[in-house]
Order: sequence, then structure tokens, then C-alpha cells
Amino acid sequence: MASSSSSPERLKGLLSVTVLKANNLVKSDWFGENDCYAVVSIEPLPMGSDTKSDKKKEQTETYQKTQIHNGSNPIFNEKFVFPVPPKLEALYVQIWDADYDKDDLLAHGTLSLLDDEQGGQYDTNLNKEWLHIATVSMLTENGGDGGTVQLVLRFVPETTAVYMGKKFNAAQAEIKKKITQQVVAKATDLATEKIRAYVGIGD
Repeated sequence: MASSSSSPERLKGLLSVTVLKANNLVKSDWFGENDCYAVVSIEPLPMGSDTKSDKKKEQTETYQKTQIHNGSNPIFNEKFVFPVPPKLEALYVQIWDADYDKDDLLAHGTLSLLDDEQGGQYDTNLNKEWLHIATVSMLTENGGDGGTVQLVLRFVPETTAVYMGKKFNAAQAEIKKKITQQVVAKATDLATEKIRAYVGIGD
């Protein structure tokens, strides 16, 4: 008998990460301001110079990046949602300066997501919902001060996500039902008016 293939690990929930802003980034360009974008991943990120053709620039379920914003204190205010595996140990953040030929790594940082009962900074128990505002201290490629990045993290367990999804679908169905009823009622009124006009019946 052929052995059955192993089933994929069940996800623990959804983690939304809002990249609010970065502060005190190093200046990369000789002329003009930095053209910054932030990269966020729940898996370790490679280091070093980045090129436009590099495959890691493609966004995936574990790797997301913001739009480009200018300056050394860019405001991103962009939210990403990551499906969370059974183990979530850290969030990895990088800030890049976009250039025509290659992109320069301005800063990188790691935010530990170990639960406080395991020595972590935050309560990140994956069996319940939580919300945290975190400031990530960043380093340059040479290990110098790379500024900071401010994030908002919200985790929703799989059971809660399913429940919220069902409520959303039910609400959507109710809205669709009401719209359909309104359309049918309007069409009926128009048809009635045409019939009354055709047979010469006034109000």
C-alpha cells in the first residue's frame, strides 16, 4: 500500500502588520533624498546588495514590501496580512533605497515575537487575539545605528478568523439580499407604471 502524503501544517491564524513610519534613516544618495521602501517578512531575509532582477523582490505570503516614500523619515502607513504557521518566532524588517541599477540596503532589524512566558517582550500567545505597537531598532550593513521602524501588530487566531469570515459573509449576503429586493421593487414599480399608462389608468 502506498504511503499517504503528509498533510500541511494547520495555520494558527492571521498576523496583520502595519508599517507606520521609519525615523532617522541613513542617507544613501549623493543627490536628493532617499527613495525608501520597507520589506517585512516572517522568515529570515537575505542580506547584501539587491538588484532589480532579484527574485526575492516578488511578494509572497511570507514576504511583503511597501510602496516607495521619500526622505530619511518616511511615513508608509501600509498594512500587510501574513498567514501564521504553528511557530512564529520573529518578524524581519529591512529598509531599502530604490535606485535604477540596484537597490541599497539602508537598515535591517529583527523583532522577536516569542511569547513573554518564553522570555519575549510581548504577549504573543497564538491561541488568543492580541495587538501591540512595536518600535524596531535598525542597524546598517556595517552594524551602525540605522534608525527605527514603527509597526502595529495584530494577531487573530484561526478560530476567530473563521468566525469573523462567517459573519462577514453573512453580512454580505444580507446586503446583497436587500439590494436585490430594492432592485426588484423598483423594476416592479416601473413595470406597473408602464402597464397603467398603456391601459390608460391614471393615479
